[in-house]
Amino acid sequence: MFLDTIIIIIMPDSLKHIGGSIRRVLNQAMILEKKTLLKHGTLRLYPSEIHLMQVIGEGPELNAGEMAQRLGITNGAVSQTLNRLEKKGVIQKTKDPALKNRVTALLTTNGTAALQKFEAGQEAALKQFSAYLAGLSERDRQTIEKFLARLEGFLNELK
Repeated sequence: MFLDTIIIIIMPDSLKHIGGSIRRVLNQAMILEKKTLLKHGTLRLYPSEIHLMQVIGEGPELNAGEMAQRLGITNGAVSQTLNRLEKKGVIQKTKDPALKNRVTALLTTNGTAALQKFEAGQEAALKQFSAYLAGLSERDRQTIEKFLARLEGFLNELK
């Protein structure tokens, strides 16, 4: 991974343990992004599919290009994921008769149920993490916010 190389080359020894922790967290996030995240009956939904379903649920009027923009991915990736979700029966795509390239999507009953199951499963973990963050001092929370903002900026510059 590119970040591994950066950590090894530019970090002084006294900071490499922090760099290693960041690398491990990012690697875990990437691994989670590739794993099956939700099983709903015989349905298996992956993180990229769940993310797109969340966008559809929040903004059913959005077209595929707007969905891509919200997720920070390509139109092609949205198109492929919409096709998979439609085949799985969790969304229904519609085309605007006046603008044939304008595709929107709505969650089906099964899609809504799957998304609700996912969000309910996430709620307990989010409550636990929120309780942890609430227990931190205001100064510690600000330090974390500043660090994450700088990390995000650093990663954006690597694109």
